[in-house]
This record gives sequence, C-alpha cells and structure tokens, in this order.
Amino acid sequence: MPEITITVNDAEIVEMVTKMIAKDIAAQYTAESRDTKYGIRKGVESAVKEHIYANKDAIIEKCVARASAELVRKGLPKLLERMGAEE
Repeated sequence: MPEITITVNDAEIVEMVTKMIAKDIAAQYTAESRDTKYGIRKGVESAVKEHIYANKDAIIEKCVARASAELVRKGLPKLLERMGAEE
C-alpha cells in the first residue's frame, strides 16, 4: 500500500488564518454597516427622548420620591447627629 507524506508549514497556516480573519473583520465594518449602526443609535435615542418627554411628570415624581427617601434615610441621621453634637 502506498504511503503519502504531508509536510505542514505552521507559519504559512498562521499567516493564511490571520489574513482570513482580517478579511472577515474588514467585511463587517463596511460603510453600510456603520450607517446602519448609526441609524439604529439615532432611532433609539429618538425613542428614548420621546418616551421621557411623554412621561416627564411621572419620571420627575419618581425622582423626587426617591430623592426624598434618600434624604430621610441618609440625611436625617446626620442632621440629628450634628444637632446632638452642637448641644
């Protein structure tokens, strides 16, 4: 039975794989895909702004409620501590 011997050059394989990876990366970052990503970002930005402006009163109320709770939780003990220290 005849034998076949194959010699593999590792450096050549590494170079070929590197070129293939670089080619795939370059294909992904074409101008068209950048424009699409930009369009999606602008669309999301626009939708978020629209949502915030439509619900700004409710959002403000939630922010005020949370801030008030934080002031009571963190600020009141410090205020009482300082008032006690001054006496």
